Amino acid sequence: MFAATADLAHAEYDLLVFWVQLLALVVGARTLGWVMVQLGLPRVIGELGAGVMLGPSLFGHYWPEQFAWFLPAGGEQAAALLTVSWIGVALLLVLAGFETDLGLIAKLGRPAVLVAVGSMLVPAGAGSVVGWLIPGEFLGPEATRSTFLLFVALAVSVSALAVVGLMRRDFGQITVAVGMANDVVGWVLLGVLTSVVAAGGVSATDILISVGGLLLFMVLALTVGQWLVDRWLRRTRRSSDTLGAAVTVAVVTMLGFGVVTQGLGVEAVVGAFVAGVVLHRSRFVD
Repeated sequence: MFAATADLAHAEYDLLVFWVQLLALVVGARTLGWVMVQLGLPRVIGELGAGVMLGPSLFGHYWPEQFAWFLPAGGEQAAALLTVSWIGVALLLVLAGFETDLGLIAKLGRPAVLVAVGSMLVPAGAGSVVGWLIPGEFLGPEATRSTFLLFVALAVSVSALAVVGLMRRDFGQITVAVGMANDVVGWVLLGVLTSVVAAGGVSATDILISVGGLLLFMVLALTVGQWLVDRWLRRTRRSSDTLGAAVTVAVVTMLGFGVVTQGLGVEAVVGAFVAGVVLHRSRFVD
């Protein structure tokens, strides 16, 4: 009986820490985002800055004991926060996919190809320089300089036009279109890099299977998946709660596509991005 009571108290404590984490992250992100807007800068810069300030780079570096309580390395709080984080990233990628106009991409043609090269190489090169110059104390305990450099290079090559207000301009549409291919390549490489760091190596066969499966998935998603989503969205118009039904379609599509890409060895957020593209292409979306 006493053991059960102690376990319950520990669970309640873990839940308290989790709510404190969410409160600090949301308030910090919104506050610094507002500050950036007042300075004429994109809100996302402040939101990312809040993450850096509350993470191991600053908070954990200067106040390690308090940081260990706020963001413990393991346990239920870490798992819960990681889950919420992945859901947030997936929703962001759905938004990015939903803002993508593939018809405009096909019309633009050659400029899209030129931007494709620059949108991958230039940010990756700049990210490599940053990854090389960042002091060693900011690296994780298991990270090496080479893997950290590759991670930063790949991370900055992923476009974020949905959050900087460029999506509805021709430039933004060109970049995000080619960014669709670039992002997929970047996430695949990032997944491979993670596997190499975690397992010490990965076979070429596994890479080919993942890439081939991903290409097949994208073809099926834009054909069969598009047909299924269209039929489902058409049915939602007969529902008394049209908005709620449409949100259900979007969330289920995101989760389903995410399951497939995660099963292929690619990050689930790639599936979320494709889900956004499919939802945008539906003629039943208002």
